[in-house]
Amino acid sequence: MKPKFILNCTLSVVALLLFSCDAALEEDPKGKLDPSSYFSNQDELNMSVYALYHKVMLSQNSTNMQVPQWMGDDITTDPKSNKQHMAEFDSFFPSDNNKGLVACWDQYYIVIKAANYIILNAAKTPTTKEEINIAIGQAKYWRAYSYFSLVRTFGAVPMNLENRIDYNLPPSPVEAVYEQIVRDLQDAEAILPTDYKVAPRKVFGANAYITQQAVKATLSAVYMAMAGWPLQQKSYYALAAEKAKEVIDGVNAKKYEYILEPEFKHVYAPSTNYTLETVVGINYQKAFRWEQDSQLTSSTLFASIKGWGDAWGEILFWKNMPEGKRKDVIYAPKIRLKNGKLVDWWEKDDKGVNLVPENHPMMTIFTVGVDEVDYDYTKEASIRRTDSHRHRCIRYAEVLLWYAESQARSEGTPNALAYECVNKVRERAGLPPLPAGMSGEEFANAAMQEHGWEVAGYWCALVTRRADQMRMNILKDTYEQRKRNEPIEVAPGVFVQEGVPIADRPWNDNFIYAPYPDSDASLNPNLIK
Repeated sequence: MKPKFILNCTLSVVALLLFSCDAALEEDPKGKLDPSSYFSNQDELNMSVYALYHKVMLSQNSTNMQVPQWMGDDITTDPKSNKQHMAEFDSFFPSDNNKGLVACWDQYYIVIKAANYIILNAAKTPTTKEEINIAIGQAKYWRAYSYFSLVRTFGAVPMNLENRIDYNLPPSPVEAVYEQIVRDLQDAEAILPTDYKVAPRKVFGANAYITQQAVKATLSAVYMAMAGWPLQQKSYYALAAEKAKEVIDGVNAKKYEYILEPEFKHVYAPSTNYTLETVVGINYQKAFRWEQDSQLTSSTLFASIKGWGDAWGEILFWKNMPEGKRKDVIYAPKIRLKNGKLVDWWEKDDKGVNLVPENHPMMTIFTVGVDEVDYDYTKEASIRRTDSHRHRCIRYAEVLLWYAESQARSEGTPNALAYECVNKVRERAGLPPLPAGMSGEEFANAAMQEHGWEVAGYWCALVTRRADQMRMNILKDTYEQRKRNEPIEVAPGVFVQEGVPIADRPWNDNFIYAPYPDSDASLNPNLIK
């Protein structure tokens, strides 16, 4: 692994706040602070956690680190322009120097290093056991989160839990990585509180720090992943259902704060940025001591109307999503052109030229109105490059759907609570309840599809559409469908095709995983695939 990730750096006070390590082996010992003497009071312990959260924010503040999610069947990109790093993942053929792949690897290992620093040193602080537990609990959670992201992107990855220098650290098998993820989450669950009282731990009425119930929800997601591909240990579905139910029971008992927003338009809206539907969030707010803006405001806004156009809605997924309130929030019902005219994205002028050059559905979940008010597709959108969007890594709606799917898969028949959970989410989306009497597999697949629609295009989610498809080993179906690239009828007599080409290669499950970054593989001879 790169020296910058495995070097046991000592830090100056400024470097600690940003939690940066030297990028090479050359170190200047002057001005260094010995970590063994740094944790001398509560303020210094707090600073180490702020440094961790700053790195957590950097792991998602742009699209680069999230481009593996472009493999999912919900999002595609411009086949031209400067989006080739996204197009490579969209076509299941990323190069080992893909800038998104490199950023994903780098940023999550930086979070891991920041977490290790706390885990290895926080207990030295002369403060209460409760405060030490809070710090270590945050660190173990975000280390687990980072390895969970890495193992689903790269497969076997090196696990550094000690920050030692090791140029020959071999990748740990996928199962071993998951075992470490579960250990960290179980440790965090055992020591974290259910609520915080003061900023920055709790802000705008929402817990910014990780709570015990947030860990439970995350364990449910991890167990579901372990039940599916590649481990395929189906017994984990029962554990996933159990953890999700603990969260649901806590909400019903008013022990936990989570809600299901009555209207889907408030799930991602700036006016409800700190909605209590968010179970795990990454905060982007200048009031925090780990200040960093998100840069996603323009990510889905088409380049033809002054956005970045990083992500376009994939046509077939858009067509298959049921019409209703949810779809009208995730996608712009009409595209507002520069002249203010509202058109369908497939419309052409009288010369047969596309009025919307992208000729795809436009997702709007990150888009805001001018002055960061809630987005209204009939009005001008903001073209700011940064904003304070709180990333909703896990939402309570997802916990409800995870319980429903896991319970049906583990017991073979959906119970009454499973139906209730799915139907709550469907009702909010403006859909009818699922029919009674469904088989366990039918119901579970319906719950999984519902989850896909809930998180469509939201690459910040802990469990994206790609993650669901990976778990069920159906990314290959998307690959084959995209390879055929059959015209899709989007309106009577109007047929459209995808633009990013898929090479005519036989499917291999190895396509699911990204290659290791070439820069790291050149340093570590064990990083080969």
